[in-house]
Amino acid sequence: MKRLWALLRQRCPVCLQGQVFMSLFGMHTHCPVCGVKYERETGYFLSSMFIGYAAGFLMLAPTAVLLYFLDVSIPVFSLLIILETLILTPLIFRYARLIWMHADQVLDPRKPEEQEKIV
Repeated sequence: MKRLWALLRQRCPVCLQGQVFMSLFGMHTHCPVCGVKYERETGYFLSSMFIGYAAGFLMLAPTAVLLYFLDVSIPVFSLLIILETLILTPLIFRYARLIWMHADQVLDPRKPEEQEKIV
């Protein structure tokens, strides 16, 4: 339950307290609280793209189906889907990375002390 709350609040996957993002798309390289490095290796967040693709599809598909059944014109359909995509992009980007980091932490746990020794 603590991990889910930390995920929803966009917190560090290790200590569950430090903020992960410093701006809309900008991430801290290390946790401001426990000091763990977020990116374990080069290309670490590549896997989060799959989560983002799935989330984007699941969020846009209902709108597309609804617009199809409402029989809106192609320009209106395109405009609404583009607007929804623009609005949801920061949310999808952030949570795709966060879900990946938290899942990775659960599957391959790290402790803040170990990371401090390496850095």
